Amino acid sequence: MRSIDERQKNIDTTERVRHFLARAYTRSMLPYLAIGLLLVVAIIIGGHEINHHINAIEAWITRLGPWGVLAFTGLFILATSFLLPDTLLCIAAGALFGMAWGAIAVVIGCLLAAAMQFALAHQLLRSRIERMLATRPSLAAIQRAVSHDEFRLQLMLRLMPVNLATFNYLLGAAGVRFSGFLLATLVHIPNLLIEVYFGYAGRHAARLAGSDVHTTHLHDLVIFGGLVVCVVVMVLVSKMARKTLTRAVAETETDNAQSEYDSHTA
Repeated sequence: MRSIDERQKNIDTTERVRHFLARAYTRSMLPYLAIGLLLVVAIIIGGHEINHHINAIEAWITRLGPWGVLAFTGLFILATSFLLPDTLLCIAAGALFGMAWGAIAVVIGCLLAAAMQFALAHQLLRSRIERMLATRPSLAAIQRAVSHDEFRLQLMLRLMPVNLATFNYLLGAAGVRFSGFLLATLVHIPNLLIEVYFGYAGRHAARLAGSDVHTTHLHDLVIFGGLVVCVVVMVLVSKMARKTLTRAVAETETDNAQSEYDSHTA
């Protein structure tokens, strides 16, 4: 009877994790939809004036120089530490600074934020996070699975477009090795670059919509075609990572239940 109960409990936990990751993935897509909607509204309302506003923003960014990128990096670290979705900030970076400087600001901000959040969770917030996990079985199950297979499952987490800071705190409290944590964080950089590219392509689309010349050039097709390819690849990779992580959680829960059952029957 105990074995049957434990098996059912494992199935329930795995289902919760599957639903949790699916919801997290869906929420991660909302900023794309929101930014796209805002862009459409801005084009409809702004019309030909939108180029004037874009030029004014670019002139303001140019006057700020490197201090603008530095300030945005600091904002990225602070905002993501309070669980603001990094997707919004990445898209904003691409729209404000362009692809190159936007990518630099986001990558540096991401790595510094990850290191800081890991240290906070490991040194100061571990007990608070453990109390939170007692009420969040899905996150607790993910943490247990990562503790059994640290590096591979950290990679899977980083291949999904979910809130980075949530898992930075979770992994810091789990006590994983910092070197593996930081290396796995680097794997998330392509996702960040796609999000920056989304903002850059959005600004380019707004500029085209506000232009008096409506001819399409090869450069424009490459920008928007590249964005479509990047998003498709991100979706496919994230689905693979989500399936791998869910399977690993199920295996870990089964192993833990078997170990507990053996200890009680010994």
